[in-house]
Amino acid sequence: MTTDTLGIVEARNKLGVLVSRAVHAHKPTTITRSDEEHAVLISAEEYEELLQLRHERELRTVTAAITAHQRGEGEMVSYDSRDALFADLGLADGERP
Repeated sequence: MTTDTLGIVEARNKLGVLVSRAVHAHKPTTITRSDEEHAVLISAEEYEELLQLRHERELRTVTAAITAHQRGEGEMVSYDSRDALFADLGLADGERP
């Protein structure tokens, strides 16, 4: 899927149109502030779908690790803290359950 790319000033000036386009036409827009800072405007519905897909992927990963451990594959890892566990799973602070 291709998206339009706009600078932040242009996106700000067209925000109402961009939101309508994201919600009704399901057309995302990439918004740039600098060479390193990019964001994508999508509908709330699509955002929820992405969160659900991420959750399902994480569940498959954890389930596969448990199954492998039960078969005697891999080793048991102990964590000193919840932060260490989440870091090892690749979960950021905002993604924690």
